[in-house]
Amino acid sequence: MGTPRGSLVPLDADSLKTEVQLRVTPLELQFSDAVPGRVYRLPFTVRNLGRGNRKIRFKEPSKPQFKLLLTNLDKELAPGLQMTAVVEYRPDKYEDTFDQLVISSGNKIQEIPLIGLIPFCKLEIESTVVDFGTLVSNSKVHSKEINIINHGKVPGMFNIDYQGQLPVLFFPTYGAVKPKSSVIIRVDFCADQPNLVNEVAKVSLQGRPDIFLNIQAHVVEQIIELFNMNNDSKLECIRFGPIFFGTSKIEHALLYNNSPEPINWVAVIENDCVGEELGANIRQRTDFALDNLTYLSKIKKIDVTTIVSCVPNEGALLPYQKTVIRLGFTPKLVVDDEKNVDPSHRQDYAFFMRFDTIGSKDGFLSDDNHKNIKSDQFQKVELALTGSGLPVLLRLDPEKFLNFSPCAVGEYSEAVCIIENQSKFLPVTYNFPKTAHFKIEPESGKISEGCTQSVKCSFTPHQIGVFKKKQVIEIIGPVADENFQSSSMKPFHYLYLNFNSVCTTVTKDIVMEANTGISPLVSNPAGHFVVKDVAKYKDCPPVAMLQSAKTKLHDHRLNENKSLKNALVALPNDRAASIRPGERDKCYREDIHPSNDKDIDMNSCNDADIDRHPSNDTDTEIEPSFDLTPPLVSQEEIEDSLTECPIKANRLLTTRELASKEAQTLHQKVLKALKSRPCTVQEKHDCSIILTPKQIHQVIVGPSVLNFGNICVNSRNTHLLHVVNMLSMHILIRLDANFEELQKTKQFSYVIPPTSTTYLPVVFESSAIGKFWKSFTFTVNNAPGGHILVMADVFSIKLELSSNTIVLKPRGFLLKSCFWGTVTLYNHLNLPAQFGWQPVNSIKGIAFSIRPDKGVVEAYSSLHCEVMWRPGFCYSEEGEFVLHVRDGNTLMLKCVTQFGHTEASFLEPKTVFDNSPQGLTTWRQAVLYNLGYNHAYFKVSEQSLLPIINIVPSQGVIPFGGVTILNISCTPFVVEKFETKAKIIIHGGNTVDIRIVGFVEIADVEIKPGQFSEYINLG
Repeated sequence: MGTPRGSLVPLDADSLKTEVQLRVTPLELQFSDAVPGRVYRLPFTVRNLGRGNRKIRFKEPSKPQFKLLLTNLDKELAPGLQMTAVVEYRPDKYEDTFDQLVISSGNKIQEIPLIGLIPFCKLEIESTVVDFGTLVSNSKVHSKEINIINHGKVPGMFNIDYQGQLPVLFFPTYGAVKPKSSVIIRVDFCADQPNLVNEVAKVSLQGRPDIFLNIQAHVVEQIIELFNMNNDSKLECIRFGPIFFGTSKIEHALLYNNSPEPINWVAVIENDCVGEELGANIRQRTDFALDNLTYLSKIKKIDVTTIVSCVPNEGALLPYQKTVIRLGFTPKLVVDDEKNVDPSHRQDYAFFMRFDTIGSKDGFLSDDNHKNIKSDQFQKVELALTGSGLPVLLRLDPEKFLNFSPCAVGEYSEAVCIIENQSKFLPVTYNFPKTAHFKIEPESGKISEGCTQSVKCSFTPHQIGVFKKKQVIEIIGPVADENFQSSSMKPFHYLYLNFNSVCTTVTKDIVMEANTGISPLVSNPAGHFVVKDVAKYKDCPPVAMLQSAKTKLHDHRLNENKSLKNALVALPNDRAASIRPGERDKCYREDIHPSNDKDIDMNSCNDADIDRHPSNDTDTEIEPSFDLTPPLVSQEEIEDSLTECPIKANRLLTTRELASKEAQTLHQKVLKALKSRPCTVQEKHDCSIILTPKQIHQVIVGPSVLNFGNICVNSRNTHLLHVVNMLSMHILIRLDANFEELQKTKQFSYVIPPTSTTYLPVVFESSAIGKFWKSFTFTVNNAPGGHILVMADVFSIKLELSSNTIVLKPRGFLLKSCFWGTVTLYNHLNLPAQFGWQPVNSIKGIAFSIRPDKGVVEAYSSLHCEVMWRPGFCYSEEGEFVLHVRDGNTLMLKCVTQFGHTEASFLEPKTVFDNSPQGLTTWRQAVLYNLGYNHAYFKVSEQSLLPIINIVPSQGVIPFGGVTILNISCTPFVVEKFETKAKIIIHGGNTVDIRIVGFVEIADVEIKPGQFSEYINLG
């Protein structure tokens, strides 16, 4: 396309400059957008490039529309000079005009093309490449726009033709572009399958050659993946290994959104799947395991979410973003009541956790692992979790009681306890908390599997009495915090050992001496005397009492309790080795000064309570509910108590729980009309809550594809969108369908009651014929919930034939209606179709009939039409009918008659006319019988048949198994002998011949007048 529209100058026109020493500018004169009745002028310049004067002659254009405005056609130009002339164009028709202006100089001639163009369109497409980039194969429709611009002054037509098989749609596909304007073409592409798209569509622009438009896209799976923290390998299984019951183990993983779109995700535990183990001992023999049915029923009821955890178990991921998740394993001991835990007891676990993306779905009751849509299988990732729970098996020797020899204060006695770790898989870390009067060495340690540890226990009393202590043995292990952020070494299991011993008294004479120092105002029995050997007890402080009413040291407490106004304060020096008061009949208050009394926290003030341990259970001897009146509960508190507790943030969802909730919710159908917006206070509160991905996952909106199928143009079609709200709160569902085809839907927002199910009608109506793919999003409480794909094939009203050709074969024995057949009219669309049959006339006439010849085929139904052939030898064996559908298509039905094999023969091969009278007609009969298995249609051939012979009937039918009588007449006019052969043609069979012979005599007629007169008189 080196020459533009209307141009007559080739691209190498510059070569003319070397031949002619004249430069003409421009090389052609083009009058664009010229209309009849107007005058257009264009100037041109001629310049002398030579070294001498040049004589120039101009020749007028040949066509009258062009005129050179020069008074003198002969000019002379000096070297280097130029002249300017004007060409005038006056179009008289609405068509393009072409001519030329001839300029001669010497023997050189130069032609200047003159072009007059009517207004034309100048269409241009903005871009020849539509690149959608990288998309996710989630059946979402993506749109791009391109412009077709018309730079001309008249409208221009365009047409877009795409013959590919991918879901690519253009709208509009054809139309006109107004002058000096543009039309936006929307290109829709449905990313339904992973593919590298490089499609071509042909764009036809008026006045221009065809342009090819490239549609490009890279469609990938929406893949959510799990990776190891240590390397980039994919994670399929986490093996926690064996741990003690009550401890926790935390593993980390990377959750990766390997797609170009953000996703919301949630972790779900799969229940009752193949390979799941919940506390069974996989090392135990099968017959032993099946024998304990009680234990098997217990482990079936285990709440999996208390054993395995995932933090976080919901969230959002940006494109190609990774996040760290923590997976925790905390086994719980489940034992049979009839059996004790032995060293062989273990509980093995195998779980399957699924990470799902949030979006539209069909529900949790159906099996989601066998979906036919491949892309849906990549929108989740499954992780296997295995681990074992082992009990803490420590054997103490002695088992329960450890008795110490009696000793006095300041003395001690020892005993040895042997601790054996009976576990064969895990070591045990223990710790002995401090207990008054007793000392353990070592206080803590670690016992390897199958090993023992000797512990020395010492009784070191600090006061006289009988001691019965319950020593706690703490088993230390990793225990996770509430949010599974980390684990720390904490006690998770406790054992108890009873210490028994007696602290005896030692008799000793003590000589008291007077204390010459200052004594307090009120002294106790030890106030005026001190012990001679006080140096032995120098660690014991002196004793004293202070009357709290005469000091201001504790005024901050006087306002709290006025009854203690005259109370005495027991100071640390009140009594040796104790801050307890000496006089029990007076009121005392303890000082707030710190004390190093080793007995005050473990021993009672009363000597009778000296053997009591704080860990012992104390019976209050109060009968349950005795003389107690429960408080009144308000109606609001009752309603709040009935409200379902929300799922804890760290608690996982399970497939069993989701399926159970869905099954229960499906029975709570909403029968009344739904509100379009929240009205009550509760509804407004619920619908304003921002839902988490875990909550959105419990709202089912589906199906994900609304396929309306084949429908008629301008017809309304309704599909139902199923919504299941498993939450115990109101939710607001909003359909963001902003395209024209769904605007007949009455309502786009709905308030769904708690734990209920309903169906939302979606109305589709299209005025454009062709394929339709579009998607719309929906929100749950203004949070993105997913998208719904809408599909349809829009047609005009049409009918389909079961076959374009119908073959009529003989059926039955009726002569006039044995050839018939049926053709079926199918209406696969959603509107009734009116039709009518029109037979096509042929040279031999119309031999076929059809009934009913007109009628109505209801929507999604069919109608049988009977076609019949009128039997006859001369009738046409083929015919046609035209099917006209009102406001719809037109079809052609071809009818063909197929004859079966037939055979016929004459009973006598010869017919004799003997003594046939001249001038009179003589009749004979011939019997033609049918030897075949079908009716035989025959015709008498007139070839080689004498004119005196006539056979009646000349054509007809021989019934199956029957005969037909042919009447043969002979009317001779000459006395002679004759012989001829008559041929009977059998349709679809053989040809039968019969010989006809005879001789003619002169008629001997005798007339008797008498008898003749009688007939005359009678007449």
